[in-house]
Amino acid sequence: AVVSTQSTGGMKFRKSSRRGIKATVPPFNHQAQGAISTRFESSFAVRGAQLWNSVPKEVRECQSLHALKVSLGNFLRTVPDEPPVRGYTTAWSNSLIDWKRGVQLNLGEYSFIS
Repeated sequence: AVVSTQSTGGMKFRKSSRRGIKATVPPFNHQAQGAISTRFESSFAVRGAQLWNSVPKEVRECQSLHALKVSLGNFLRTVPDEPPVRGYTTAWSNSLIDWKRGVQLNLGEYSFIS
């Protein structure tokens, strides 16, 4: 159930008891040209919302900046840092968004499953 909706710096957030605080990805006109679609998908409003939503609920619900930094740091230490190597192809990029889409990681207290 949605508890509240807030807008901060042009980004909108929804808080629910089950999923925690999630950013709302802005809607896109799917009839637009390809170049516009690429710019839209690369925009801060879209990528920022996707990245925010990809971190665990425990990180998103921190009540202070210090707590957010500590929790995010602890979470990021559990994520494999495997940048692409020139000359080799990989199934996944080094992006949190791609990891969430393609891999279900069980990371102890953190999980990509929301």
